Amino acid sequence: MSSELEQRLEGLLAEAPEPDPGAEEEALHRALRALHPGAPARRGLRTAVLVFAAAAVLLGIAAGSLAAAGALHVSFGHKAKPRPATTQLVLPKGANGVAAIIDGRLSVVTTGGFRLQGLPVTSAALSPHALFVAAGIGQSLVALKPSGRQAWSHPARGTVIAIAWAPFGNRIAYIVRIGHRFALHVIWGDGTHDTPIDRRVRAVRPSWRADSLAFAYVGAGGKAIVYDVGHRNRSILAVRAPVTGVAFAPTGDSVAVEQLDGVWVLHQSSAAKIQGHVDAFGWLSGRLADVVPGQGFVLVRLYASSGASRGSFRAQGNAVTVTPKIVVLRRGRNLVAGRTTLLTIPRRSTVQMLEIG
Repeated sequence: MSSELEQRLEGLLAEAPEPDPGAEEEALHRALRALHPGAPARRGLRTAVLVFAAAAVLLGIAAGSLAAAGALHVSFGHKAKPRPATTQLVLPKGANGVAAIIDGRLSVVTTGGFRLQGLPVTSAALSPHALFVAAGIGQSLVALKPSGRQAWSHPARGTVIAIAWAPFGNRIAYIVRIGHRFALHVIWGDGTHDTPIDRRVRAVRPSWRADSLAFAYVGAGGKAIVYDVGHRNRSILAVRAPVTGVAFAPTGDSVAVEQLDGVWVLHQSSAAKIQGHVDAFGWLSGRLADVVPGQGFVLVRLYASSGASRGSFRAQGNAVTVTPKIVVLRRGRNLVAGRTTLLTIPRRSTVQMLEIG
């Protein structure tokens, strides 16, 4: 991210209201009571206070219940020594950050040395260059800055189940479950100007266009819809329902739309369909990529925006996600990106989300 964009993000978040000081103290107090109920002070208490004080400063405004989560651990660079953990993320080469939700708990690591492990969340997303982390916590949308200097929390009045940060970092699109329906909102990157966009949508993560001026989502009827933020209008893509996934290309305005029997790639006035069920799809090195299962391996196929084939390659494992630079696979207890083992997890764990920024 350019220094200008980073300064813009800093400025936006600097305007966010400060948390109630009493909330931070209460969160820390409850965390220590959960760790040492009725126990006398010990030599190790000082370390526990330092670790959970850092967590309380970041998360005190999110929800008091977080402080009682014994699996929560946050560290910043070399200032605090992390406890041993089974979910230790590793940054792939060239990545600024990686976030994963395993069995409902979020782990994050960034190039700046920030590590967060075991935070109970319902959804999460990294901002551009992993400068911030947005997460669904309780019934709020919470933004955390890895340095710990800024954080904001916005009441969602429901469970946030999908989050998508715009490429410029100036807006966030998110989906909240309210009762038996799902609603789509857009909020500014500083936690202000929350706007409902569509009060009935499907639980599919939105995808922003490269210019951050529009995003695609799936409406309640299963149609793929593009919402123009600047003009505040929407257009329905000419792909039959039901749509199960949407993904804008990292550059340009090409968009991929997933159905149960294949993936459409739409580019300006042209459209092409790639037939067959896929385990995962997305954009890899500027090309559309999908992953189809084989016998003991998966086949990663590449396409131009016109839908023309651009080759393929085999890999061992089961597809987890396709990122702009890396295909992430699961091999037994490991999540693997290329030659890098991103994460070792329990064998039966559910991978809800994995994002590389």
